[in-house]
Amino acid sequence: MFKTLRTLFTLIVIAVCSKAHADLAIIVHPEYQGGELTKEMVKELFLEEKLDFPSGHKAIPANHASGSPDREAFFEYVLEMSETRHKRYWARKVSVGKKGAPKELVSHKEVLSWIKTTPLGITYIDKTKADDSVKVLLTVTVFDDL
Repeated sequence: MFKTLRTLFTLIVIAVCSKAHADLAIIVHPEYQGGELTKEMVKELFLEEKLDFPSGHKAIPANHASGSPDREAFFEYVLEMSETRHKRYWARKVSVGKKGAPKELVSHKEVLSWIKTTPLGITYIDKTKADDSVKVLLTVTVFDDL
């Protein structure tokens, strides 16, 4: 009986952990002084519906590479679209002469390095990976699908 309960508990823990996502931190260069942002403003910057921070400076957004858990959470909770819909969105923009989707970064290390060297950059990262070398503008709560 004890063995069965232990096995069941282990399976539940594995299932819960596999669905867990950390909250996302919307991050910028540590010397950013472009004003406060809302989740809707971040969405507009990443979809190029708006190009500038509230201060008037041009924003340079960057996404995580396709398949990243951070990207999946960002698309769901901020952009409110799937990867497929995002690709179609940018294909339409490019077809009418706009530039392509934001730059893609492949790792947390690359995200942190890029934001430290890009004064007008904006990106996102698992909140637990954000450190003192970046400025967190906004935290997006990510809910588990349990």
